Amino acid sequence: MGEIKSAWQKAMERVEKLERSSPEELEEFKYVPLGKAVAAQYLREENFCLDTKLASYKENPSLKYIAQGIEQVLMQNIFLPKNEEDKKTGKKAMSGIKTIKKDKKRTEALLAQLDTLLGYYEQARQQAFTQLKGSFTARLQSMAASMEQQTGTKVNVNPELQPQFQEMWLKTRSQLDAQYEKALREQKEQLSLIS
Repeated sequence: MGEIKSAWQKAMERVEKLERSSPEELEEFKYVPLGKAVAAQYLREENFCLDTKLASYKENPSLKYIAQGIEQVLMQNIFLPKNEEDKKTGKKAMSGIKTIKKDKKRTEALLAQLDTLLGYYEQARQQAFTQLKGSFTARLQSMAASMEQQTGTKVNVNPELQPQFQEMWLKTRSQLDAQYEKALREQKEQLSLIS
């Protein structure tokens, strides 16, 4: 079994690694986190201009590492949307990627494919939910009708509140997510290869 290391031991290992690093590795170690911070600020702030921020680093010889950090964070924020906030974040991340890539034409083409994929995912997710809810509602209504006959009182059924429905939806959603995650990962890999 592996040895559990303390935070101090991990820090010392990083220091040793830094001491053995080349000047280029040191530049990367310094500027990739800066790029990540810029991307986080871009995603967080509504009126943040990524173009302007990048222009302020134009003279910096380590701009490629800053852009690398920005790209890492933006790519992480392109994921299968579960709600409107996720969609908004993903769109902003895609817009940021378009800003940092040099080959705009290829980037735009891949981003359009990515956007289409995410749109298909949303449609498939909604359709799967609607179908599952419909089949559960039909089943529950027949049970409710039987209970109403026995008790003489009106019974309201909401399939979404049923544990069986939640379990089936989780399973269905997991299968759907796995299918689309694979396609999303492939698209993002292609996107990361563009200069």
